[in-house]
Amino acid sequence: MPYDFERGDFGGYRMDRPLGSATTKRAQVRGILEQLIDAELNPGDAIPSERALVVRLGVSRVTVRQAIADLVDAGALERVHGKGTYVTGPQVDSRLHLTSFSREMRDRGLIPATVVLSASEDSADDDVAYALRIRPGRPVIRVERLRTADGTPMAYEVGYYPSALFPGLLNRELGSLYDVFAAEYGVVVTSGEQTVRAESADAHQARILGIAKRAPLLVQERVTCAGERAIELSTSWYRADRYRIHMAITPRGAREN
Repeated sequence: MPYDFERGDFGGYRMDRPLGSATTKRAQVRGILEQLIDAELNPGDAIPSERALVVRLGVSRVTVRQAIADLVDAGALERVHGKGTYVTGPQVDSRLHLTSFSREMRDRGLIPATVVLSASEDSADDDVAYALRIRPGRPVIRVERLRTADGTPMAYEVGYYPSALFPGLLNRELGSLYDVFAAEYGVVVTSGEQTVRAESADAHQARILGIAKRAPLLVQERVTCAGERAIELSTSWYRADRYRIHMAITPRGAREN
C-alpha cells in the first residue's frame, strides 16, 4: 500500500506510535526510513517530507534531518536541490576498458536506455578535426545523448563522427552507436585513448542529469579507433555519485635493489 505524504500514512507502518527509548530517536527514525525504503520505495521515489515525518513521529526537525543525513552519507538517499530527498538509483563500479555504455550497464544487471537529445551534421572545428585526423571544416555528425540505467540518469554525452565514414548515420538508430557501426557499416571498434578528469556541473548539465548545479562530475574524453582510423571523439559527463572507476596498477620498470 503506498503512503500518503500529507497524512503521513506510510503503508503498513505505524508511524504515529511514540518512539521508544531503547535507542536514540535519531537511530529509530533512521530505522523507520530504512524499512520504508526497503519495502515500499523504488529508486527515484521521494521520501516523505521533513514536515510529515516531524508530525507523525513526534520528533524534532533536527532529529529528522540528522537521520536523513545519515542515510545520505550511507548512499541510500540523495538530496536534489530545490526538489527534495530521493531514494538513490544504481551505482556503477567501472573498470577502464573499451566497451559501449549499454553493454557495460547490461553486464552489471542494469537496464540501459538512451535519449537522443540532438543529432546534426556540423563542420569540424580545429579540436574535433585534430582528434579525428581530418581537415578542419570537414563534415562530422554531432550526437548529444542522455544515458540512463534502470531509469536513472547516469551520463550526458556529446560525440563527433566523420560523415565520410558513416553516410546516412542521421537516419539510423543512435542509441547504441558501436552496434550500428558494426552492423550497418562494418566498422568495428578496436582501440581507444581516454582521459578522465573532475568537473563541476554547469546549469545545462545539471538540468539534463537531474542534479544540483556545481555537483561533482567525472568527465571521460575518448578518441576511439577502428584499426588505424579515428572514428569517434566523445566526451561523457558522468554523475560522480553514480559512477566510480577502478584501475589495476602495476609497477613500471624493474624493481631497484
